[in-house]
Amino acid sequence: MAVSAAQDMEERQDLQDQRDALSSIDWPERPTVQSLGEAIGRLRGMRVVIAPIPEGIRSAEVNGLTVSVGSAAKVYYDPRLAPLNCTQTILHELAHVLHGDVCAERSAASYRTTFDTPQERRAELTATRLMLELNRRIRGSDLLDFLSGRAARAHRP
Repeated sequence: MAVSAAQDMEERQDLQDQRDALSSIDWPERPTVQSLGEAIGRLRGMRVVIAPIPEGIRSAEVNGLTVSVGSAAKVYYDPRLAPLNCTQTILHELAHVLHGDVCAERSAASYRTTFDTPQERRAELTATRLMLELNRRIRGSDLLDFLSGRAARAHRP
């Protein structure tokens, strides 16, 4: 399938938007998913709270969702997910806040199920980039160190 010039330009703009969004984060000195959420919230003028999806409304189709009311954004995740999937889900939802998909100017909700829209694909790609950067900052390693296991060996007691 050939990519049109318009699609190519849109993809390039999306990549630039992601770079701009990631470079605008004032990363915490000791980054965690929670402190990263707080930093993204400050950047967007919101208070971000991360919590499990309440048991009574959990669904197999929804891994995460974000609800914003006023200047508060509540990022929910399914605690039954594997740890890596859970982190990716939270970062996906934080990417929506980072990109302004969820903002203080209007009440909104977004939920993570599939990636069939440009907004969802952008959030997923941004979440992956956030995860890599978070790992690099926590472990002081790059992707190759992480994938090869060198980063884990370097931080053993």
